[in-house]
Amino acid sequence: MPPATPPLDFTHQPGDEIPTKHKEAIRQLYGFAKIPVEQLMTRYGLVRSTVEKILRYDVPERSRITRTGRPSLLTDIQTDEIIEYLSESWEHRILNFGLLRDELHLECTVKTLERRLKQRGYFRCVACQKPYLTAAQVLARFLWAITHIFWTTEWLKVLWSDEVTFLVGGRTVKERVTRNKDERTHPTCIQHQFHRGHTTPVNAWGAIGYGYKSPLLFVHGSGKKGAFCQKDYLAQVLAPHIEGIVEAFAAITHLLRPSAEPLFMEDGNSAHGHESVRNCCARWRTEHGIILMPHPSTSPDMNPIEKCWRRIKQALHRRRHQPTTEAEMEAMVLEEWDRIPQDWINELVLKQEHWVHVLMQRHGWSTPN
Repeated sequence: MPPATPPLDFTHQPGDEIPTKHKEAIRQLYGFAKIPVEQLMTRYGLVRSTVEKILRYDVPERSRITRTGRPSLLTDIQTDEIIEYLSESWEHRILNFGLLRDELHLECTVKTLERRLKQRGYFRCVACQKPYLTAAQVLARFLWAITHIFWTTEWLKVLWSDEVTFLVGGRTVKERVTRNKDERTHPTCIQHQFHRGHTTPVNAWGAIGYGYKSPLLFVHGSGKKGAFCQKDYLAQVLAPHIEGIVEAFAAITHLLRPSAEPLFMEDGNSAHGHESVRNCCARWRTEHGIILMPHPSTSPDMNPIEKCWRRIKQALHRRRHQPTTEAEMEAMVLEEWDRIPQDWINELVLKQEHWVHVLMQRHGWSTPN
């Protein structure tokens, strides 16, 4: 190897790694120029043991050709296979790390499995709560998004209504799934919502719009097992309250757009009587000139008022004292409803245009909303 000019910019601090180019220069000066070790010590400011150690190197720099220590109990290939197994179904997602290890007959500990999945960004998270969608419902949602894709200020004239149930004595049944941060609404990470028993329901009705929030009405069902039916909806919501609520919202809407008539939105609940035009609810709306806005069934993510219900439930969950009777639940819910700021509701309505575009992108499937 031909000799090279030794670098002259060497300033070594005790404890620092010596750059490779200086190590090679020391070997060249000793091997080709026959510079004694003592002069190299003086020139580079190194002790004898350090210089002699550098001269013994058989390669220009230290290298580890193979990994030392114990082999990994979970290789990258095995971790990839575990992630692929998790992504196959809901049943695989809900397996905790211990059950997952036993299911796949892994020889590592639960901690090792958890650590390797966390390195890949997979954690145990509460499953996303969404209603189950059939193929027909997905298609209807997609067509609805196409119909309203160009709506902008039109959303300001919609009065969004909905019923909600608060459960006294309800216990959480939310599952945890193993996923990464981008898989919240993945089909295998969604927990479909079904009826929960052994609780006392408290039902309420409300409506919101841009610049408007209705009074909160507590309603009671007279149907089978306390179900809320059409005659209950007519007697407790439509007949005594809707005309006044729509007129109050129309006064606000006309200030924004004088020619705009308010649209009243109801979801696909059978109590609303949308399946025919001869039931009591449909006849009452026709007689009183209530203009309905079409809305796809099983689409709470396309109704801004659902965010209000979620906000109330989260506030109730954070309370130190949990309601134990229907009267306590009604008082707390009404208090939280009154606390919802109108500016926050207005932002929900203005974001509706964005969520319609998201629904289009997802071809009708559940959105993160």
